Amino acid sequence: MDIEFVRSQFPALADGYIYADNAGGSQCNKGVIDAITDYLCRTNVQLGADYSIGVKSTTRVSMGPAATALLVNSSSPSEIIFSNASTQLSENLARALEHTIRPDGEDEFIAMCEHETNVGPWQKLAGRTRNKLLFWNPTRIQDAGSNQDGSNPYAVGYLVENLIPLLSSKTRLVALSACSNILGSFMDIKNITKIIRETVHERSGGLGRVEVVVDCVAYAPHRRIDVRDWDVDYAFFSYYKVYGPHIAAMYVRAGSAQSSLGSISHYFITDPTNRLQLGGPGYELTYAISRVLPYLMSIGNANTSNSSLVEKVISSTDELSIGSALTKSFDAIAKQESTLVERLIGFLTEKKQWNRGVRVVGGVDLRERAPTISFVVVEGKDGEPAMRSQDIVAGVDAQGGIGIRFGHFYAARLIEFLGLPEADGVVRVSLVHYNTLEEVDAIITALKKAIGLKD
Repeated sequence: MDIEFVRSQFPALADGYIYADNAGGSQCNKGVIDAITDYLCRTNVQLGADYSIGVKSTTRVSMGPAATALLVNSSSPSEIIFSNASTQLSENLARALEHTIRPDGEDEFIAMCEHETNVGPWQKLAGRTRNKLLFWNPTRIQDAGSNQDGSNPYAVGYLVENLIPLLSSKTRLVALSACSNILGSFMDIKNITKIIRETVHERSGGLGRVEVVVDCVAYAPHRRIDVRDWDVDYAFFSYYKVYGPHIAAMYVRAGSAQSSLGSISHYFITDPTNRLQLGGPGYELTYAISRVLPYLMSIGNANTSNSSLVEKVISSTDELSIGSALTKSFDAIAKQESTLVERLIGFLTEKKQWNRGVRVVGGVDLRERAPTISFVVVEGKDGEPAMRSQDIVAGVDAQGGIGIRFGHFYAARLIEFLGLPEADGVVRVSLVHYNTLEEVDAIITALKKAIGLKD
């Protein structure tokens, strides 16, 4: 990967500030920024008009769902909807699904102990329909790096064998996270979905009806979403964490929309997309996200500029070549990010840090995690006091030039499950492919000073 080219595509990186809170929101690609400005300056009119600028505006906005469909390997742009945030999309989905839910304990929902976006709507839906929400909780994992002597209570992960007993003939929907925004662990969504469908089919005598919704927010910046390969019904992610503006997208499988979803929109709106998409998303944002796909494709494909790809990619019907280009780019992203993870995890899990009380939250297997790395500092081996996460972040911030964060990151249930104080949570350093080893080294130096570690 050409790191100089990559960083040149993000104006915010030019001043040298180290952005290490990318799981909260990545920096915006300059092609996206330019597209927002150009739309507002040249085509800022209502959609659907017959005059020339209106036609151009409508065409431009349609590029957003077209590009998103290609990015996630959806069958059609009509399977893509937008909103201001993933939280709204998930709540809309729960409302639209409600009319097909059997009441009074006849249906059950399962959720992971993760970001509230893919938990809260299902808990509320279960309450409204008098059904149960079951939790697939994480469990202690044997990970030599993060659990050196077996005493790290925060070395946890999700085991599929703990999900299977929760599945039954009543299971109506399973809410998964493709990547934990605190543990940083990737999930094998294709395999998990297959197990869910086969198990429910078997336990219901072939009469069960189970659907799968996947939170891809923490996954999408690092790996490609492939909804058809995964065989999921619904999947959502936030573009503002994938190098775009503040807008979120959801894939809604056409068959699932037809059989399961009612309208939550105006009575006269009948097309599947707008039955679930309340109002129109920001036109300039929907158009601008069409620039994210060409940027991502350019990472692994030399001599291809962002601007020259846009119209060609969106209008292309060659899904195979687009998929191949995206695979190549995401492979390059994974390779770059693995070097960052290795450096930072290596520091955090050194014996010296372990003895001081540094504990990584989650596992440290480079093959199974994103560069979203959380940790806490407990009492040290020689009696050094535990440290609050907020104090560590304040210590880093006081040195200037680096942005990291502490908290529960909207996964308050997971923080509670880990026995950590909700208000303090964990320290999280979240990186993406435009970060560098030099930046990681600077973060390590700042953390040493903040925690009081000696070389």
